[in-house]
Amino acid sequence: MEQDIKELANAYPDLIKYKVIGKSEYGRNIYAVSLGNGPSVVQINGSHHAREWMTTMVNMNMLEQYAQAYKNGKSIDGYNVKSIIHSSTIWFVPMVNPDGVTLQQFGLKKFPSSDHKFLIKANDGSMDFKRWKANAKGIDLNRQYDANWAGICCDPGRPYFKNYKGPKQNSAKETITMVDFINKTKPEIIVSYHSSGEILYWNFHQSGSRYNRDHSLAKQIGRMTGYSLIYPKSSPSGGGLTDWFIAHYKRPAFTIEISPYVGETSVPLSYFPSIWSENRAIGLYTANEGYKLFMNKYNSVKSAATKKVNDAFLTSKALRPYHTSKVKSVNNIVISTDFMNSYNKTGSLIKTAEQSLSGLTSSDRNFLTTYINEAKARKLDAARFIDAVKVGDELSTEKQSFDALVKKGALNDSVVKEYDELSYRIKKAEQVISRVYGSSYRNLFGDKYIVPGKISKEYVIYEVSRYNLLSEIEQHITKAEYKQAADKLAMLDRLEKRSVQIKADGNKLYPGKYPDLPTIEAQLVSKKQEIVVLYEEAAGVTNLETANETIAKVNELYTSYQQVTEISPELSLFTELKGINVSADPTLLDEAKKAEYNLAIEQLQEVKTFEEAVLLGEEILKLSTEIEQLVIQGQPHEELTLQYNDKKAQFETLVAKLVTEAQKAKLIEKYL
Repeated sequence: MEQDIKELANAYPDLIKYKVIGKSEYGRNIYAVSLGNGPSVVQINGSHHAREWMTTMVNMNMLEQYAQAYKNGKSIDGYNVKSIIHSSTIWFVPMVNPDGVTLQQFGLKKFPSSDHKFLIKANDGSMDFKRWKANAKGIDLNRQYDANWAGICCDPGRPYFKNYKGPKQNSAKETITMVDFINKTKPEIIVSYHSSGEILYWNFHQSGSRYNRDHSLAKQIGRMTGYSLIYPKSSPSGGGLTDWFIAHYKRPAFTIEISPYVGETSVPLSYFPSIWSENRAIGLYTANEGYKLFMNKYNSVKSAATKKVNDAFLTSKALRPYHTSKVKSVNNIVISTDFMNSYNKTGSLIKTAEQSLSGLTSSDRNFLTTYINEAKARKLDAARFIDAVKVGDELSTEKQSFDALVKKGALNDSVVKEYDELSYRIKKAEQVISRVYGSSYRNLFGDKYIVPGKISKEYVIYEVSRYNLLSEIEQHITKAEYKQAADKLAMLDRLEKRSVQIKADGNKLYPGKYPDLPTIEAQLVSKKQEIVVLYEEAAGVTNLETANETIAKVNELYTSYQQVTEISPELSLFTELKGINVSADPTLLDEAKKAEYNLAIEQLQEVKTFEEAVLLGEEILKLSTEIEQLVIQGQPHEELTLQYNDKKAQFETLVAKLVTEAQKAKLIEKYL
């Protein structure tokens, strides 16, 4: 059977699917095989009882014959297979009791030796298991289901080859598997095949319209198969799969006993052709009737879902005026009680509408989902308006708090903190407002929230920047980072000019909105003066030390330069040249020291020029030698001669810059 299932699935991959839905007590797979992909579901199963394995053959033959007919476009007994399979999914569980069937067909050899004694005892001491009906734990699976289980008659009270209902309902793994699978797939009708007797069980405490419905279906199955209907006793026993399904789901289910009665054994294989002839269309009839039942319920489900979707859709449409046509000025940018009630109602109706789609076909679900998505889009537009009002109001509150602090006339860390908070609120509001539906409404939001917020930020922006910059300059001075301090003092001068300019420009656009801040300005000017004095004092001492060090080293270097007698690129003074610090600021020196420092810089430059001339002279000597060799060899030398003349001109320019005549003469003598 397992191999047949896999081969059929490979042969009809778009039509047949299979899966393992559970394990037997001994770990054997219990398979479910689906035929078709329609929304209506029915189930056909077999081999609840071990000796009734011919019912598995009925299941498997239905599966194969229906698939072939579908592929070939054929009908079976007047039933259009393709049409039925398009609208339905038939789930087959061909063998509910694989352990029992294995024991009945192959005996003890397929089971652990440790269990042989138990199985023989359950079989009344017999080694012949042809009559075996239960699962391999001695439980009758069709007496296991939760349907009047306590009242089942003729129970042996212990594991037995037949009729033992088990220690409690739904306790066998096979039964648990079937109940779980049925609860997941929720079939409209179940047909459970058994043997033998050519009879049909169909009733379990139905009454009224349900009785009439199920009786009508059973009579048709009886006409198709020729089997006799079993009519209800005063108290049907229960415990069977179809008993439970009828009672629990209030849906039709039929236990069909195939074959003439053969006693406590399996049906002979020779009976199968006639059994198949009697039952070949039962699966199609079941699927067709199941689809009718499905559609009777489905139409009401679809109608209810459509109404819920329509309610959500229409309510969402009523949201739009609150954030569009009713918003004519900044005064209309509010969240009214009616607006919020409508918004919340829309959300609730959308949620209800989405939940109502679960029972629909994919095509109907997709169709209605487009309207739900439209309702969601309208709700989202409203949500963005609501969010924008909320963050805008938060910005306005922060603006008022900030303005109140600035009016106190003192610039401190608290004001700076509020300034940063205001900047954050403006940025957040801009982001949220940018998502509001309609550019004209976004502009109104800007007028109400963003423009006032930015004005409050801008009229003090450069005061805050200067305040922060003064703190940075002070830190640089403390760390003796005088170059950075000087650069930022220059930046401070530029910010002072911008502080005046932004107020002038701002008042042209928004008259009176960019006030002067004389108290804060006086505070900043005073602080700057303190910083400048601190800088000049601290930087001046360090600057003088740097200048004196530079002067001393240059004096020593220049003396060595004047005493050079033999010119060479390896002169030690060239190495000493690279280690001299010239970072002192002459503007911080007194006049005498400034003159001394400037002279040292001039002397240092002469030594650098001397070094450049020496290096260039070495290149001239090299070119001269190469030209002489080319002349001796009679080879062209025009290009090298051009290079020589160019470098000679550069050399002469450098020499002319030197002040020390003795060194000028030595250079000319050596290199020219």
